[in-house]
Amino acid sequence: MSPEQTMDKLKKMHLSAMADAYGRQLADLTTYRQLCFDDRLAMMVDHEADVRSTNKINRLINSSGMYFKAACPEDINYDPERGLDREQLARILDCSYIAKGQNVVLEGASASGKTWLSCSFGVAACRRGYKVRYYKMRSLIDELMVARAALDGSYQKLISQLKKTHLVIIDDFLLHEVSAEDLGELLELVDARLLTGSTILCSQYQHDGWVKIMGRTPISEAFMSRIKSSSHVIRVKTVDDMRMKNSALL
Repeated sequence: MSPEQTMDKLKKMHLSAMADAYGRQLADLTTYRQLCFDDRLAMMVDHEADVRSTNKINRLINSSGMYFKAACPEDINYDPERGLDREQLARILDCSYIAKGQNVVLEGASASGKTWLSCSFGVAACRRGYKVRYYKMRSLIDELMVARAALDGSYQKLISQLKKTHLVIIDDFLLHEVSAEDLGELLELVDARLLTGSTILCSQYQHDGWVKIMGRTPISEAFMSRIKSSSHVIRVKTVDDMRMKNSALL
């Protein structure tokens, strides 16, 4: 069998990266002939595995809907004024909280970088093979309500998909007024995903003031009970933190 035929068969077996690596070896025989067969084969297999891993990560990131798909965990700004704890973020970036079904609350004033930071957590999760889904709070509630109103099984299908999603990021939490019906939808989602996945909530308000913003009702208290019982709270500070100060007075 000729090298060209070998490469064609590799591609037909969906081993294109391995075929490319083989082609590079053929183009530089002076270098690769010095290696034994096992070493050359291992290099081709490693290249195939690396490309497949990279492609899987890219698919997970692209399908996540994250606002900042290029948010890189290595680029997190640890400027002292932001008040970020490196050790705490290291525990988040290793994604052990997802394996434990825990949640993350990101608090910070507008333009403090919460969205970018949440997306960097999402990218870290994708790198570890976890499925991630990003929503603005209002869009998530609307999608749940539309699916429920369809009466064709869409709601059950959506909930099933979200139960299989390892990490759900909800941005702009409480940015808009929420009704009792809105809270009911969120509570059902949190209950459905309890112990099966993790949630990141990004809010301009301190979580201790959420119940008063939502209204002190059995639903809001039940929601907070689910979230606070297993959440890592990260406050992103800014020079102008008035919204956060005001929320603490609620």
